[in-house]
Amino acid sequence: MVALIDWLAKLPIGCCWVCQQSLLVGEHGGFCQPCLRDLPRLPPSCLRWRCQQPELAVGRYWFSALSWQPEVAQLVHRFKFHGATELAAILAPLLAAQARHCYRLRPHQWPDLLVAMPITRKRWFERGYNQAALLGQQLQPLLQIPFAPGLLRRLPQQGKQQHRSGAGERWHNMANSMHCTRSVEGLTIALVDDVLTTGASVSAAADALLRRGAKAVDAWTLAYTEPHQPREPML
Repeated sequence: MVALIDWLAKLPIGCCWVCQQSLLVGEHGGFCQPCLRDLPRLPPSCLRWRCQQPELAVGRYWFSALSWQPEVAQLVHRFKFHGATELAAILAPLLAAQARHCYRLRPHQWPDLLVAMPITRKRWFERGYNQAALLGQQLQPLLQIPFAPGLLRRLPQQGKQQHRSGAGERWHNMANSMHCTRSVEGLTIALVDDVLTTGASVSAAADALLRRGAKAVDAWTLAYTEPHQPREPML
């Protein structure tokens, strides 16, 4: 798998990010037409009550654009773990389109502010970027919603990284792990992240925002992992 990732990193500009074939004239946005058409898109329904511990879930709506299938896993792993930051501009339009679709019957509930799921200082130094913040930056001009970088901070944690923890560990790890740096009194906020798994991180972030006065907090993620699906990066 490492050899495959190295090979993908050397692909020339103008190739589809999923199938690695050259894009044809008229194809743009990083995907060829067949792959774009075949992406496992989700219906515009709230996923909050599908988490493993719905009684602990915090937030109003949880929306995701794509189901966690092999092609989506490949894209997210490259974006999150292998420095493919250019994917933010390619993936954000998919999430923007899903957000518009999800709120078409809820126009009065459209968020006032975009906030990115934070990462720890250690993760920042290791990766050099926050993938959720990159998505938020790309979503701002697409949706004309202000983006507030740095509004949420993630406090240092002990133990395994969140993406390597089990479901129960995730909820335990995330307790009191988020801090909102200023008042968001009366605002409806969209919390942006790459993947929704158990909902523990989303709930912790939503709780921090609500404690600082947010009117409502919705979660927007690029992908959603069913509780039984593995999502470890294939390294």
